[in-house]
Amino acid sequence: MMTITDQTELLDGREMPVFGFGCYNSYGDEITKAVATAIETGYRYIDSAARYGNEAEVGAALKQFAGKREDLFVLSKVWPTAYDAAEEAVVTSMKELGVEYLDAMLLHWPGTDEARRLRAYEVLLNLRERGLIRTVGVSNFQEDQIEVVRRQFGAYPAINEMEVHPGYQQNDLQDFCKERGIVRIAYSPIGRGRYQDNETIKSLSGKYGKTPSQVILRWHLQRGTVPIPKSGHAERIRENADVFDFSLTETEMEAMRGLECNGHMGLDPLTFNG
Repeated sequence: MMTITDQTELLDGREMPVFGFGCYNSYGDEITKAVATAIETGYRYIDSAARYGNEAEVGAALKQFAGKREDLFVLSKVWPTAYDAAEEAVVTSMKELGVEYLDAMLLHWPGTDEARRLRAYEVLLNLRERGLIRTVGVSNFQEDQIEVVRRQFGAYPAINEMEVHPGYQQNDLQDFCKERGIVRIAYSPIGRGRYQDNETIKSLSGKYGKTPSQVILRWHLQRGTVPIPKSGHAERIRENADVFDFSLTETEMEAMRGLECNGHMGLDPLTFNG
């Protein structure tokens, strides 16, 4: 049985936690208190991004952490419109988060300009060599876009963060990444609450005495994705982390797989340009 402090290995030889806290769409004191509560609860991976517009507030919570810096995994992302100034974007994120290095930095979206994308990725690799970034990865990249990165730089990104929830499982992309050792991070892991009344999930919720969200988060863990649920409520933050004391059976995992319906909520990574 896993715990919230367990780690998964990355292609570059480093490790990251199997469970994280998302910082999207929360601002001011709410996000500062939420991140502080998450860390107090045991979360050690904080998923941030410049585009979220709250990194200074996230940083205020990180400063409250009494433990060692190396015990936290702080991740941020460069937005496509900043690709021509990627180093500046990284430095700004570090300053706002109040950290001397980032455990991981991702390209937030591929964008439609392959040349700009690859130049930005190369900047991240150079910053890794200088010690400002520990791990370089991507977000919302599709198979062909990932293969271009490998051909250009000789190695796959260590991470691909993507929208994943029961109705939009991205199984082909998941399999592609898994076969190549790319860690998959699932954002919107509980589908923004859309599965609370799903009969399959409600049945499992009743069987295990867990909430529908907890059932979904357990499903993510067992299929090898790293979920990053977010909430501004302390009770929900603690509840989301309480998923390490039960397991779904193979039959139940297959039933969850059957919920796929191409229920994409986000943008199209092949056409979205920031």
